[in-house]
Amino acid sequence: MGVGPIHVPVGAEAHRWLQCVGEADYDALKSADLQSRVSSSWRLRVRLIAENERGAPLRDSGLLWLSSHVLTMTAEVRDAVLPVLAGQGVFAPLRSDDGDFWMFVPDLCDALNEARSCVTRFSSGRVMYVRRYDFHPDRLVNRAAFRIPQERYLFCDQRVVDALSGESGVGFRQVWPAP
Repeated sequence: MGVGPIHVPVGAEAHRWLQCVGEADYDALKSADLQSRVSSSWRLRVRLIAENERGAPLRDSGLLWLSSHVLTMTAEVRDAVLPVLAGQGVFAPLRSDDGDFWMFVPDLCDALNEARSCVTRFSSGRVMYVRRYDFHPDRLVNRAAFRIPQERYLFCDQRVVDALSGESGVGFRQVWPAP
């Protein structure tokens, strides 16, 4: 199978979203070992944000924004996207008093072609951000979703975008090949 466009998730305004309950949950979400944490019995605590800052209700969706490096969803959406994401990472239930929510944390894949990407680094050499992505296509064969060592973002191919096309809480922006 050939490698098609690669996308990153983008939160959709005017839709319900999830928020970490405490600072420890937020720190865990940002941590490099998130996948190993959720593979254990530990559960990230979240709350549903259903109103905007003026108190107006936000639109419902089965795909909810939490962060750019995970997908969060209801159990129904998880069941629908499972055939595409099976074997691509870890699905973990979230702890919430507001509903039955799940998080998908993709596997790590060393697929970024740094020589052909536009990478900005700190003086230490660590990657600050990637302005333009280029990937090694041979490393993405049969990869529907993945993370790269240089950044925490979740990347996904067109199969994931298509499987989630009926949900409006999160959109997808194509990052490779450059649109």
